[in-house]
Formats: sequence, C-alpha cells, structure tokens
Amino acid sequence: MELQKTGQALAGVLVGYRADSYIGDPANDPLAVGDTMTSGYGYPTGYLHEILRGRGLVYVVHAVNSPGLNPSLPGTFFVYAGCDPKNVNEVVDVILENIARLQGTPQDVNEEWFVRSKELAAVSDALMRQTPGDQASAAALDELYGLGYDYHQHFADRIKAVSLPDVRNVSRARLTQCVVTVCTPSPEAVNVKKGRREYRSFPPVDLTPKGVQHDAATGAK
Repeated sequence: MELQKTGQALAGVLVGYRADSYIGDPANDPLAVGDTMTSGYGYPTGYLHEILRGRGLVYVVHAVNSPGLNPSLPGTFFVYAGCDPKNVNEVVDVILENIARLQGTPQDVNEEWFVRSKELAAVSDALMRQTPGDQASAAALDELYGLGYDYHQHFADRIKAVSLPDVRNVSRARLTQCVVTVCTPSPEAVNVKKGRREYRSFPPVDLTPKGVQHDAATGAK
C-alpha cells in the first residue's frame, strides 16, 4: 500500500498487478478477455464499471494489460479509478474482489458474460482498425517487435480460442500479487487492509445493458 497526499479534490486509485506480461506473450489473450470481463473493451462495461459506477462510487474506472518489451522487461496489469476521497476504501475493496473474481467458478464469473466478452473484444478491436492507416500501423509495429506483420490479423481467432479455464489459470498465475497506490487530499481517511485476502464467494453482478429496448411481439398481423 502506497499513499500520497495531493492538492487535487479528486482521489486517484491505482492497483498494479505483477502480471509480468510482455509483447507476444501467449498470456495476453486470456488477459485481454479478463480485462474485457472486468472493465470492457473500447467502451466501459463489466464487473468494475457496473458495480462502481452503479453505486455512484467512481467517476471513471478501467483495467488495462500493459505488456513490457520482452520477458526481461515485463509489464503489468493495472486498474485505475478516479473517485471522491471518501469512497477510496470501498473502491479498493471492489477492485480487488472483482479482479479475484476471474479466478472463481463459472457461476462466479457468469459464463454468458464470458462468451459476450470474447465477442466484444473481437468486434471492438476490428472497429478500431478499420482504415488502411490503422491496419498499416498495426502491421508495422508487429513487424518491428518481431511478431510478424500479420500477427494482429489473427487477434480475433486467438480471442475466440480462449477458454474459461484459460482465464482462470492465467488470473491465478498473474493476478494475485499487487500494489495499491492512492493519491488523495484526505490520506487520514484511507484505511485499506494490507496483506493477503481470500474470497470464498462472490456476489452476483447485473451485467444487463442499461437502456436497451427489445422488440416484443404484439400479436398484430
């Protein structure tokens, strides 16, 4: 736990995990699915967004897998949030609980949401790389990093191949050790429990899209 006093009215929370991810790491694909399940892909949704925003606890929250250059210079998986200083303790608790949720049972993670998350990641990524310029940039970077110019063209196939045990196993291996950092104007209000946490069960999360209207049969011919 690291704590820093700030003069800003907003409190910032950053939870960084020792994921040791790197460019080209096979673990990046299940980490991407886990990222989508917790905070969305391209737009906010998932466990963290629905719970924290749903309770009015944060202004913003998102999870990111940020791979390093290679195994000798690994990166991290982190979650950041901006909130009112009085909400810091609950925000940290919810983040830790719902990243740990990825290690849970199929019922804990909601298998239907797991399937939807894979579709969301694949479609959102394709939408972000529609133009020839976007595609050329991705190909050039992949070639530069030694992955091959067509590496990203197979992103959707790799995501679709990720299984729920893949996400669970990678989460157990990569998302168990973390450092919590809080920047807040009210450090005296921070009371984050240190040390190991164990979760026997996880409360359900309502992942139904808000404001969505479905066609209904009227009986009219």
